[in-house]
Amino acid sequence: MARIRKRQLKDGDARRIVFLIVDDTCCKKDRTTKKMEALSFQYSHVDGKSVWCHNLVTTHVVSSGRSYAFDFRPYYQSEYCEAHQITFKSKKDLAVEMIEAFPANDDERVYVLMDSWYTSEKVVNACNRKGFHVIATIKTNRLICPSGIPIKINDFAEQYTRKSDLHSVTVEGQGVYWVYAYEGPVSEIENVRLLLSWKDELHRIEQTAGLSPVHGPIA
Repeated sequence: MARIRKRQLKDGDARRIVFLIVDDTCCKKDRTTKKMEALSFQYSHVDGKSVWCHNLVTTHVVSSGRSYAFDFRPYYQSEYCEAHQITFKSKKDLAVEMIEAFPANDDERVYVLMDSWYTSEKVVNACNRKGFHVIATIKTNRLICPSGIPIKINDFAEQYTRKSDLHSVTVEGQGVYWVYAYEGPVSEIENVRLLLSWKDELHRIEQTAGLSPVHGPIA
């Protein structure tokens, strides 16, 4: 946040920075629980497997040194929706609803943070319509177009990046990372800044990379 704030003030922008974090969570239940409605098996990244749970898509607000749970939507699987005559909404649909409903003020500069599950044309366009900036990760099997040639991010990183193309960034408490910056289309998303990072220049890129739309600064 400090780096974004410093650049913002340098550009004469005194708006308050607000981070709107989009994520989902599993509210686990015992496998013997049968009579509670809308339970289903959902993959839990914490457990590394599918768990019996309710699943919620959430937004969380961080600003001015404070953190708040802000909004949530229950996610129902398509089979449950069909059985109960409910319109099915994907997790991305629910994320879009909450982004569109977020009541940002004119004196606030909003950054939407999300993981690679939500990084899609639909969600990014919802942020653009609201004038929000995006900081997100993206799967490295997505396509980029350096010099107009489509190629997967991981293939490009392994086959075409050289040490002379990289610059080093020191992360406090984590050491040095090597970074490659790309600007252009990523799969169906028209134009973004994409940062590919390595713990050192000899290692392969991780499974996700960081991205932000070109109208917003790289954090």
